Amino acid sequence: MTGPAADWFIGSVAIVLGGVALLSSLFNWEPVYQLRKPHWLEQRLGRSGVRLLFAVGGAALTVLGVAIAAGWLSSPPT
Repeated sequence: MTGPAADWFIGSVAIVLGGVALLSSLFNWEPVYQLRKPHWLEQRLGRSGVRLLFAVGGAALTVLGVAIAAGWLSSPPT
């Protein structure tokens, strides 16, 4: 898959993953924080620190996904 179809696919995956991270931080979804990596972070940063990290990371991933899907980050044709 190349071209605009790849941009749309990768951008939409980034938007969905960023949205899940944002929603899990906003609504404090317990199952997300019981996964191995977030649980490890929670032991070191506390729940508030992990929620902040998920919110910032989710927002950044969502913005990046929109930029990719819109074609702003694609290389010019050669």
